Parts: sequence; C-alpha cells; structure tokens
Amino acid sequence: MRKKITQSTNKKKIILFTSLFIFSLTILLVNEFGLVKYIQLSKKHTILENKLNNLLIQQTTLRDNIYQLQNDEDYLKSIAREKFMMVLPGEKVYRVIDEKIMQ
Repeated sequence: MRKKITQSTNKKKIILFTSLFIFSLTILLVNEFGLVKYIQLSKKHTILENKLNNLLIQQTTLRDNIYQLQNDEDYLKSIAREKFMMVLPGEKVYRVIDEKIMQ
C-alpha cells in the first residue's frame, strides 16, 4: 500500500516538474525578452546596419560631388555639356541620327 502511494506521488512530481519545465521553456522562447524576439531583433539590426552603411556611402559620394561642383571648373563644364547640352560660343553641334530608330 505504501509503494502505491509513493509511486503515485512520484508520478505527480514528475508530471509537475515536466509541466513546469515546458512552461518555463515556452516563456523563455516566446516572451518579450525571449529567444524568438532576440533573433528578430538581430535580423532587424543587421538590416539597419546595411542601410546605414549604404547611406554613409551615398553621403560621401554627394559630398564629393558638391566639392567638385564648387571647386573643379572642368567638372562643372563637363556636367553642363552632358546634362544640359550646352556648348561654348563658336562651337558647332552635329546631330547624328541613329539608323536603327529610323527603321
């Protein structure tokens, strides 16, 4: 009789500890400070670092362009010729018609 009570008590303890372990593990993985949230934040952190690096590169490029536009007269002339089709006085402009477009 004593063995049956002890076995039943042991089974209850095992079930209690197992349930407590599963509950604790679930809380550890899923809650606000859990492993799942950590992985999500880690991925987001990597994405934001990549965006920041791209923006820093873009900022450097834009600063270089501003410096060239303010200080390099040849660069300014090349931009005026390429983008705005400007020519110096006395220069002649020849237009070439692409035959592929004509067909």
